[in-house]
Amino acid sequence: MNTYNMVKQRFIKKWINTLHMLDSSIEHPLNVTERKNAIRLSSDLAIAATRSGSTVWSRALISRSGNKTTNKPMARRILKKARNRMKNRCNTLRRNGNFTAKSGTRKRTDLLKSLVPGGEVIDDKDYLIRETLDYIVYLRAQVDVMRTVAAIDLVTGNLTNDRRNK
Repeated sequence: MNTYNMVKQRFIKKWINTLHMLDSSIEHPLNVTERKNAIRLSSDLAIAATRSGSTVWSRALISRSGNKTTNKPMARRILKKARNRMKNRCNTLRRNGNFTAKSGTRKRTDLLKSLVPGGEVIDDKDYLIRETLDYIVYLRAQVDVMRTVAAIDLVTGNLTNDRRNK
């Protein structure tokens, strides 16, 4: 089995776990906006947990999730290993000091830093590109899984409606 499929499988497992934990921690029914935010949060937590906090972008997603969640013990349970690893690592990277890029390259680099979670602390361009590529692979897996879930929901929803109409 190739690595990309393994990433998707690990993400699905983590996402299902985070959805169950979020569902069990919610005491009242959610409106559409709250449900959307809960799904987004659980997806971000799952993708970061899949990477186990071993990259800057996954640690940034983990640290951002603490600001968004009202149920911090639940988020800690989901990301126990990733949070421990994040605490043990340095949050900032040392400056390289050899930044001599032209303004066009600098603007594109700054844009890339703003797109990758935690990218603003990365000064080494090679490391930024590696982090970006890794983030893209995990985002792609996340999107593929969510598309599959949406397609399954669409099919099962149509089957349910067809049964009701008969």
